[in-house]
Formats: sequence, C-alpha cells, structure tokens
Amino acid sequence: MNRKGSSVASLGAPSENRRMSMAKGFGASNEALRRPSIAPKQSVSGGPSLVGLLASKRLAKRLTSRFFDKRRGPFGSRLSSQTQIHVQKEPSYRMEPHKKFSPERVRGVIEEVLDGKLERFKYNPKFCANISKVLSDEIKDKVKLLGFDRYKIICQVHIGEKREQSVVTCSRSVWDDNLDNYATYTFQNNYIFCTGTVFGVYSE
Repeated sequence: MNRKGSSVASLGAPSENRRMSMAKGFGASNEALRRPSIAPKQSVSGGPSLVGLLASKRLAKRLTSRFFDKRRGPFGSRLSSQTQIHVQKEPSYRMEPHKKFSPERVRGVIEEVLDGKLERFKYNPKFCANISKVLSDEIKDKVKLLGFDRYKIICQVHIGEKREQSVVTCSRSVWDDNLDNYATYTFQNNYIFCTGTVFGVYSE
C-alpha cells in the first residue's frame, strides 16, 4: 500500500509542476503585454516608413537642383558640354554691287512673260487673283537669273477688266537713287490690261 501511494504521489507531482509552469508562463506573457515596448516602430510590411521616403525624396530633389544650377550660365541658359569660341569677324558689307540693276533687261523679262501668258486671256474675277500670283512669281524667278547679286527683288502684278475706264497706279518707297531702280510694263488686249512692276533694292 505504501508503494502504491508513493507511486501515485510521484505521478501527481509532475502535473502540479506543469500547472505552476503554465501559470508562470501566462503571468509572464500578461506582464510583457502590460509593459510598453522599447523597440523602434516599423511598418507592417517590414520596409521603410512613409516619413523616410518623403525625406529621401526631398534630399534627392535638392541635390539635383544644385547640380543643374551649377550647369546653368549667368542668364539661366544651360552650358553646353563643348566650349563655344566666339570669333569676332570683320564686317562683310559691300557699298556698291558688282552688277547694277538694269531696268531695260528687267522690262524685257516682264514683257516676255505677260505677252506669252495673257495673249488670249479673258477677264475672270476669280481666276485673275490666282494668275496674278503665278505671273509675279515667274517674273521674279526669271529676274533673279539675270545675276543682280545682293539685290532684293520685289514684283507686283495688277490685272483689270477693260471697260473704257482709266486706271492710275502709283508706288512710293525710300531707296538710294544711285543703286536702287525699277522696271514696269503694261500689257493690253481686247478684254484686260495687266501691269507688271519689278523693284530692285540693293542690300549692303
């Protein structure tokens, strides 16, 4: 009987020890929950926090702005990678042309174009606006082939219907009488009149 009692007592001892350890464990866990945590806060995903991302973004923006400010010139223009060397050149203007504007030759060009294009032409208000532009461009291109270098060529073409009326056209300009000149020619048939004028203005 004593052996059985001792065996029962020995078997019951571990269960009591187990209960005590479990009670201590629960107590420790509750005590740990009551104490404030000292470890630094981290995000749930384990990555950097939102405040850290914003701070790094501001730092990168400051660094890039300083870098680009150093690369800009005194007036805000960016400096090129290659250094530009400015060479001061002497003026290349010429006071007189090698070949002066010839009104006689230019008048022959105007007469050739107008007589060849408008010999049997009848007046049409819609078509005259376009044909006047075509004629002025053709006259200007042929005058440029004469080789008046450094001359600005200006061409005007006027087309009107003949109905026993009188028409007076005039033009005024500021130019040099020794170098600048003009040529004009008027074509007429039974239906229309056409006046072509070419100005040659020398540019120094």
